Amino acid sequence: MAAVATIGATQFARFAQPVITNAAAVITDTGTIEIVDVNTGSVLRTASPLERPLATPTGNQRANIDGRTMVVDASGTNAYVLTTSGLSIVSLAPAQQVQRPTVNPGGVVSIASYTPNLAPGGLFSIFGRNFGDTASYTSTPLPTVLGGACVTLNNAPIPLLLNSEGQINAQLPTTLAAGTYQMVIRNLNRLAASTTTSVRVAKYAPAVFVDTIRNVPAILHPDGTPVSRDRPAQRDRRLTLYATGLGVTTGGRVTTGAPAPAEPLAETGEVKVYFGDPTIRGTEMIVEWSGLVPGYIGLYQINLMVPGARWKGVDLPVTVRIGGVSSPTTGPAVPYVTVE
Repeated sequence: MAAVATIGATQFARFAQPVITNAAAVITDTGTIEIVDVNTGSVLRTASPLERPLATPTGNQRANIDGRTMVVDASGTNAYVLTTSGLSIVSLAPAQQVQRPTVNPGGVVSIASYTPNLAPGGLFSIFGRNFGDTASYTSTPLPTVLGGACVTLNNAPIPLLLNSEGQINAQLPTTLAAGTYQMVIRNLNRLAASTTTSVRVAKYAPAVFVDTIRNVPAILHPDGTPVSRDRPAQRDRRLTLYATGLGVTTGGRVTTGAPAPAEPLAETGEVKVYFGDPTIRGTEMIVEWSGLVPGYIGLYQINLMVPGARWKGVDLPVTVRIGGVSSPTTGPAVPYVTVE
């Protein structure tokens, strides 16, 4: 136990330690605060803190911990406990099930393709219910609490761009390694937390932004108008494509939740772009530059040139490939382009 505190004459609270097998283990358990009946020893209810205790033993090591690092208010509503980063306030009031944040099945998706393909530094959406009040970020670096919502991956809060009752837009940390992470959404206003959702992060997860209302991808002519059937891509013309999920960059220093730098620029690895079936000769475009857009968060830009020996057609599928990983060509938001 990390801490113990009394709650009146018949109850007490205890902070149960998470089990950490070794120093290199990924910590997904922050421990549990339990409310216990003094007479029977029964656990009446539990609460989960955002952070683990101030000190936690690893493996079979011993840790001497001051049990007086937690107090509970007279009403038994809140626990005040010292955790890894300082003082945490943990609600002990039981939350109604209907108030808990809930993530839809398959509800964690790329903000561009709406498929469950995510990469470090990329933008993604969470769909569900009971997330909190509608709010958008107003300054940078991005907040980790927005509209009463807080999203954690392996107990570390991540930056949020938008929150509403049924949708959260967020950025994955740029420092994430490929792997599976445990996500929890907390509605701080309702004092409730979601169950854990496993989120898979890959090294690359390219996805082209698509305007689903006008059914055109974020591929623009030099004057800023989108490439469309009325204004198709043409030979020897430059275009700009916008995407997310192109992974870690080199060059300018990138900080999670902050705008990308302008000097030096943050550049991606080698990217290939195809207008049409990638196996057909003449569908590959000339990529002149690829990297994060200065002043924006998680938004990648690819500068293209349409070659003279190009494949022509209406509504050709657009594919972005990096590190051997291709963007989706099926799903709810598929980019198509017309080439003349």
